[in-house]
Amino acid sequence: MGQAPVIYEERNGVAIIRLNRPEKLNALNLEAWMQLGEYLRKACRSGIKAVVITGSGRAFSSGDDIRSMYSLESLEDSLSFFKTLHGALEAMARCRRPIVAAVNGLAVGGGAEILLLADVVLASREAWFAFPESHIGLIPPLLSTLGRSVFGERKARMLGITGAKLDVEEAKAMGLVDDVVEPGELEAKALEVAESLGLIPDQSVAEIRRATVEPYRVELENMVNRLAELVLTKEAKERMRLFLERRKKE
Repeated sequence: MGQAPVIYEERNGVAIIRLNRPEKLNALNLEAWMQLGEYLRKACRSGIKAVVITGSGRAFSSGDDIRSMYSLESLEDSLSFFKTLHGALEAMARCRRPIVAAVNGLAVGGGAEILLLADVVLASREAWFAFPESHIGLIPPLLSTLGRSVFGERKARMLGITGAKLDVEEAKAMGLVDDVVEPGELEAKALEVAESLGLIPDQSVAEIRRATVEPYRVELENMVNRLAELVLTKEAKERMRLFLERRKKE
Protein backbone atom coordinates (compact mmCIF):
# COMPACT_ATOMS: atom_id res chain seq x y z
CA MET A 1 0.00 0.00 0.00
CA GLY A 2 1.41 3.39 -1.03
CA GLN A 3 1.72 6.47 1.10
CA ALA A 4 -1.24 8.80 1.49
CA PRO A 5 -1.10 11.74 -0.97
CA VAL A 6 -2.19 14.12 1.80
CA ILE A 7 -1.34 13.83 5.52
CA TYR A 8 -3.33 15.36 8.38
CA GLU A 9 -2.17 16.02 11.92
CA GLU A 10 -3.07 18.36 14.75
CA ARG A 11 -0.46 20.12 16.85
CA ASN A 12 -1.21 22.59 19.66
CA GLY A 13 -4.72 23.02 18.33
CA VAL A 14 -3.55 23.72 14.76
CA ALA A 15 -4.43 21.40 11.87
CA ILE A 16 -1.47 20.70 9.57
CA ILE A 17 -2.41 19.49 6.10
CA ARG A 18 0.65 18.26 4.21
CA LEU A 19 0.61 17.55 0.47
CA ASN A 20 2.55 14.30 0.31
CA ARG A 21 3.63 13.11 -3.12
CA PRO A 22 7.23 14.38 -2.93
CA GLU A 23 8.43 12.13 -5.75
CA LYS A 24 5.88 13.91 -8.00
CA LEU A 25 6.55 17.36 -6.52
CA ASN A 26 3.22 17.00 -4.71
CA ALA A 27 1.21 17.00 -7.93
CA LEU A 28 -2.51 16.83 -7.17
CA ASN A 29 -4.25 13.79 -8.63
CA LEU A 30 -7.87 12.85 -7.98
CA GLU A 31 -7.10 11.15 -4.65
CA ALA A 32 -5.03 14.13 -3.48
CA TRP A 33 -7.77 16.64 -4.30
CA MET A 34 -10.31 14.38 -2.59
CA GLN A 35 -8.24 14.05 0.59
CA LEU A 36 -7.38 17.75 0.62
CA GLY A 37 -11.09 18.60 0.54
CA GLU A 38 -11.94 16.02 3.21
CA TYR A 39 -9.21 17.22 5.57
CA LEU A 40 -10.13 20.87 5.08
CA ARG A 41 -13.76 20.11 5.90
CA LYS A 42 -12.68 18.06 8.92
CA ALA A 43 -10.37 20.78 10.23
CA CYS A 44 -12.78 23.63 9.66
CA ARG A 45 -15.57 21.85 11.56
CA SER A 46 -13.53 20.45 14.43
CA GLY A 47 -12.94 23.49 16.63
CA ILE A 48 -9.24 23.78 15.79
CA LYS A 49 -7.56 27.21 16.01
CA ALA A 50 -6.29 27.46 12.45
CA VAL A 51 -5.07 25.44 9.45
CA VAL A 52 -1.56 25.23 7.99
CA ILE A 53 -1.13 23.85 4.47
CA THR A 54 2.37 22.86 3.35
CA GLY A 55 4.19 20.30 1.21
CA SER A 56 6.54 17.35 1.72
CA GLY A 57 10.03 17.41 0.24
CA ARG A 58 11.28 20.21 -1.99
CA ALA A 59 7.94 21.39 -3.38
CA PHE A 60 4.74 22.93 -2.09
CA SER A 61 2.87 21.62 -5.13
CA SER A 62 3.43 21.38 -8.87
CA GLY A 63 -0.34 21.66 -9.39
CA ASP A 64 -2.77 19.33 -11.10
CA ASP A 65 -1.25 15.97 -11.99
CA ILE A 66 -0.85 16.16 -15.77
CA ARG A 67 -0.85 12.39 -16.24
CA SER A 68 -4.20 12.23 -14.44
CA MET A 69 -5.65 14.95 -16.67
CA TYR A 70 -4.21 13.37 -19.81
CA SER A 71 -5.94 10.08 -18.95
CA LEU A 72 -9.40 11.69 -18.83
CA GLU A 73 -11.36 10.44 -21.84
CA SER A 74 -14.98 11.52 -21.39
CA LEU A 75 -16.70 14.70 -20.32
CA GLU A 76 -18.30 12.73 -17.48
CA ASP A 77 -14.89 11.66 -16.15
CA SER A 78 -13.47 15.14 -16.59
CA LEU A 79 -16.37 16.84 -14.83
CA SER A 80 -16.02 14.34 -11.97
CA PHE A 81 -12.28 15.11 -11.60
CA PHE A 82 -12.78 18.86 -11.63
CA LYS A 83 -15.84 18.68 -9.39
CA THR A 84 -13.54 17.08 -6.79
CA LEU A 85 -10.98 19.85 -7.35
CA HIS A 86 -13.68 22.48 -7.00
CA GLY A 87 -14.91 20.81 -3.80
CA ALA A 88 -11.49 21.27 -2.20
CA LEU A 89 -11.39 24.92 -3.24
CA GLU A 90 -14.90 25.41 -1.84
CA ALA A 91 -13.80 23.86 1.45
CA MET A 92 -11.05 26.48 1.67
CA ALA A 93 -13.40 29.28 0.67
CA ARG A 94 -16.00 28.31 3.28
CA CYS A 95 -13.62 27.57 6.18
CA ARG A 96 -14.42 29.54 9.33
CA ARG A 97 -10.85 29.30 10.64
CA PRO A 98 -7.74 31.13 9.37
CA ILE A 99 -5.66 29.30 6.77
CA VAL A 100 -1.87 29.75 6.62
CA ALA A 101 0.08 28.47 3.61
CA ALA A 102 3.72 27.54 4.25
CA VAL A 103 5.35 27.40 0.82
CA ASN A 104 8.45 25.25 1.17
CA GLY A 105 9.45 25.14 -2.51
CA LEU A 106 7.94 25.54 -5.95
CA ALA A 107 4.23 26.37 -6.20
CA VAL A 108 3.05 26.00 -9.78
CA GLY A 109 -0.33 25.93 -11.49
CA GLY A 110 -2.98 24.68 -9.09
CA GLY A 111 -0.32 24.67 -6.38
CA ALA A 112 0.10 28.43 -6.76
CA GLU A 113 -3.64 29.00 -7.12
CA ILE A 114 -4.37 27.40 -3.74
CA LEU A 115 -2.40 30.27 -2.20
CA LEU A 116 -4.99 32.77 -3.42
CA LEU A 117 -7.48 31.26 -0.95
CA ALA A 118 -5.07 31.28 2.00
CA ASP A 119 -5.31 34.12 4.51
CA VAL A 120 -1.56 34.34 5.18
CA VAL A 121 1.15 33.05 2.82
CA LEU A 122 4.63 32.44 4.23
CA ALA A 123 7.31 31.30 1.81
CA SER A 124 10.80 29.91 2.03
CA ARG A 125 13.55 31.92 0.33
CA GLU A 126 13.87 28.93 -2.01
CA ALA A 127 10.24 29.12 -3.17
CA TRP A 128 9.15 30.17 -6.64
CA PHE A 129 5.79 30.50 -8.36
CA ALA A 130 4.15 30.26 -11.79
CA PHE A 131 0.74 29.84 -13.43
CA PRO A 132 1.76 28.00 -16.65
CA GLU A 133 -1.54 26.26 -17.51
CA SER A 134 -1.80 28.17 -20.81
CA HIS A 135 1.31 26.36 -22.10
CA ILE A 136 -0.67 23.11 -22.26
CA GLY A 137 -3.87 24.65 -23.60
CA LEU A 138 -5.58 25.02 -20.22
CA ILE A 139 -6.61 27.89 -17.92
CA PRO A 140 -5.92 28.90 -14.29
CA PRO A 141 -9.44 29.29 -12.83
CA LEU A 142 -8.50 30.87 -9.50
CA LEU A 143 -5.94 33.24 -11.01
CA SER A 144 -8.54 34.34 -13.58
CA THR A 145 -11.11 35.11 -10.88
CA LEU A 146 -9.91 35.73 -7.32
CA GLY A 147 -6.41 36.42 -8.62
CA ARG A 148 -7.64 39.66 -10.16
CA SER A 149 -8.20 41.05 -6.65
CA VAL A 150 -4.62 40.14 -5.69
CA PHE A 151 -2.69 41.15 -8.82
CA GLY A 152 -5.08 43.50 -10.63
CA GLU A 153 -6.77 42.72 -13.94
CA ARG A 154 -3.86 43.24 -16.32
CA LYS A 155 -1.18 41.63 -14.17
CA ALA A 156 -3.37 38.56 -13.58
CA ARG A 157 -3.87 38.32 -17.34
CA MET A 158 -0.13 38.64 -17.95
CA LEU A 159 0.70 35.91 -15.42
CA GLY A 160 -1.95 33.59 -16.86
CA ILE A 161 -1.02 34.04 -20.51
CA THR A 162 2.78 34.06 -20.17
CA GLY A 163 3.12 31.60 -17.29
CA ALA A 164 5.94 33.85 -16.04
CA LYS A 165 8.08 32.45 -13.23
CA LEU A 166 8.21 34.60 -10.08
CA ASP A 167 10.92 34.33 -7.47
CA VAL A 168 9.89 34.77 -3.85
CA GLU A 169 10.69 38.48 -3.68
CA GLU A 170 8.74 39.18 -6.87
CA ALA A 171 5.81 37.19 -5.50
CA LYS A 172 5.94 39.22 -2.29
CA ALA A 173 6.08 42.52 -4.17
CA MET A 174 3.02 41.49 -6.19
CA GLY A 175 0.99 40.51 -3.12
CA LEU A 176 0.99 36.72 -3.43
CA VAL A 177 3.41 36.19 -0.50
CA ASP A 178 3.09 37.98 2.84
CA ASP A 179 6.43 37.12 4.44
CA VAL A 180 9.68 35.41 3.42
CA VAL A 181 11.23 32.97 5.90
CA GLU A 182 14.49 31.02 6.04
CA PRO A 183 13.88 27.41 4.89
CA GLY A 184 14.66 25.80 8.24
CA GLU A 185 12.33 28.16 10.09
CA LEU A 186 9.28 28.00 7.82
CA GLU A 187 7.12 25.40 9.55
CA ALA A 188 7.77 26.76 13.04
CA LYS A 189 6.91 30.26 11.85
CA ALA A 190 3.72 29.02 10.18
CA LEU A 191 2.61 27.30 13.39
CA GLU A 192 3.39 30.43 15.40
CA VAL A 193 1.31 32.58 13.04
CA ALA A 194 -1.51 30.01 12.98
CA GLU A 195 -1.67 29.86 16.78
CA SER A 196 -1.86 33.65 17.01
CA LEU A 197 -4.61 33.79 14.38
CA GLY A 198 -6.48 31.12 16.31
CA LEU A 199 -7.59 33.80 18.77
CA ILE A 200 -9.77 35.46 16.13
CA PRO A 201 -13.51 34.57 16.41
CA ASP A 202 -15.09 32.31 13.78
CA GLN A 203 -17.69 34.91 12.88
CA SER A 204 -15.07 37.48 11.94
CA VAL A 205 -13.09 35.06 9.78
CA ALA A 206 -16.25 33.78 8.07
CA GLU A 207 -17.62 37.24 7.26
CA ILE A 208 -14.31 38.60 5.96
CA ARG A 209 -13.81 35.52 3.80
CA ARG A 210 -17.39 35.70 2.54
CA ALA A 211 -17.03 39.37 1.58
CA THR A 212 -13.74 38.88 -0.26
CA VAL A 213 -14.36 35.49 -1.93
CA GLU A 214 -18.14 35.40 -2.54
CA PRO A 215 -18.07 37.82 -5.52
CA TYR A 216 -15.96 35.30 -7.47
CA ARG A 217 -17.55 31.97 -6.53
CA VAL A 218 -20.02 31.59 -9.41
CA GLU A 219 -17.41 32.74 -11.91
CA LEU A 220 -14.88 30.31 -10.41
CA GLU A 221 -17.28 27.37 -10.76
CA ASN A 222 -17.89 28.32 -14.39
CA MET A 223 -14.15 28.50 -15.04
CA VAL A 224 -13.59 25.07 -13.48
CA ASN A 225 -16.35 23.61 -15.67
CA ARG A 226 -14.74 25.21 -18.72
CA LEU A 227 -11.41 23.70 -17.68
CA ALA A 228 -13.10 20.28 -17.64
CA GLU A 229 -14.00 20.83 -21.30
CA LEU A 230 -10.65 22.25 -22.39
CA VAL A 231 -8.70 19.31 -20.95
CA LEU A 232 -10.42 17.05 -23.52
CA THR A 233 -9.56 19.17 -26.56
CA LYS A 234 -7.11 17.97 -29.20
CA GLU A 235 -4.81 20.93 -28.48
CA ALA A 236 -4.58 20.21 -24.76
CA LYS A 237 -4.19 16.46 -25.26
CA GLU A 238 -1.28 16.96 -27.65
CA ARG A 239 0.47 19.46 -25.42
CA MET A 240 0.05 17.23 -22.36
CA ARG A 241 1.40 14.27 -24.34
CA LEU A 242 4.49 16.24 -25.33
CA PHE A 243 4.98 17.41 -21.75
CA LEU A 244 4.83 13.83 -20.44
CA GLU A 245 7.25 12.63 -23.12
CA ARG A 246 9.76 15.32 -22.18
CA ARG A 247 9.46 14.35 -18.52
CA LYS A 248 10.08 10.70 -19.38
CA LYS A 249 13.37 11.63 -21.09
CA GLU A 250 14.62 13.76 -18.18
